[in-house]
Amino acid sequence: MTRSRVGVVGVGSISDIFISNMIKRFHNLDVVGCTARNADHVRAKAEQFNIRAMTMDEMFADPTIDIIVNLTPTPVHYQIIKRALESGKHVYTEKSLTDNYPQAKELVLLSEEKGLRLGSAPDTFLGSGVQTAVAAVENGMIGEVTGFSVMLNRGLELLYETLAFIRQPGGGIGYDYGIYALTALFSILGPAAEVCGFSQTNRPVRRYQFETAPPHEDSYTIENENVMAAAIRMRSGVLGSVTFNGDSAFPDRPYISIQGTKGLLQLPDPNQFGGNVIFTQGVTDLGSIGTAGDQDPILPVHHRYAEDSRGIGVAEMAKAIEEHRPHRASATLATHLLELLDGIVSSSQSQRYARMESTFDKPEALTGQEIF
Repeated sequence: MTRSRVGVVGVGSISDIFISNMIKRFHNLDVVGCTARNADHVRAKAEQFNIRAMTMDEMFADPTIDIIVNLTPTPVHYQIIKRALESGKHVYTEKSLTDNYPQAKELVLLSEEKGLRLGSAPDTFLGSGVQTAVAAVENGMIGEVTGFSVMLNRGLELLYETLAFIRQPGGGIGYDYGIYALTALFSILGPAAEVCGFSQTNRPVRRYQFETAPPHEDSYTIENENVMAAAIRMRSGVLGSVTFNGDSAFPDRPYISIQGTKGLLQLPDPNQFGGNVIFTQGVTDLGSIGTAGDQDPILPVHHRYAEDSRGIGVAEMAKAIEEHRPHRASATLATHLLELLDGIVSSSQSQRYARMESTFDKPEALTGQEIF
């Protein structure tokens, strides 16, 4: 087995689970070092995981590093990814790929021109939950797919003060949270053709509540959308709807359903790797309508990656490079979803639906036997 050497850019809170998994769980990865703007934070993270503390220049110039894993905030993704690609490195980035579709499209073209891989989170769709649903759909369990529904809620009021990036352009409810559900669904159903929708910012100016206010400030401004709703027509002809509400109370109560001619699937929380997939058998006679769904079975788990497996997208991409095949957490999928989210915003502004120009190849289902 070939081990790909990895350099990590960004040492924020999400880096702990990424680095830990890449060192302890995914044996085809060799984490060499980390870097970020704050040298003290870099040294602390390097000591925590016994890896090298590096400068940006050192990391991008190191010829032994194969893959850059970018864990920085979304607003700086474009510049970090572009520099890494221009340095001859494969790149896997935290979501979202960039904070807008044109920049994402540019980076995809650059990676293709240089013959390099570009992958993007979320990689939760590679977990046992979504892959169980993939197998059910591909095996015909629910018949022909005819529709889908998504409703996500999140109490961003509790997060805005400590996670400033979710108040900035490109960090809205769809881009930061809805992207998990969209990635799960589109990995099963393929690309979209058109979208129309609404987006808005409820209470854009809010007062600090939790003693996190900078000196001489008592309020902050939300510069993105915190509520989105849309109707989507897939290229297959399937119609569906999504609602992302970031102006809700906690806790999260995600609902994702795929409807077919023979049955229904309810998917688990798309922000997690595991969870139950619930199957409802369609009734075939009038007498059964009253009892339909009384004992919906939970489908058997598809494979081993049910706990927090962040970084599996990196490991799978490294294996794909070794095997000379497409990787699953692709930049083309991520770019398509950015175009879709941008399309919801533009549709809300223009009061017209947006036609999608991008597409992607639906990722191949995992067999359930993979060990990375």
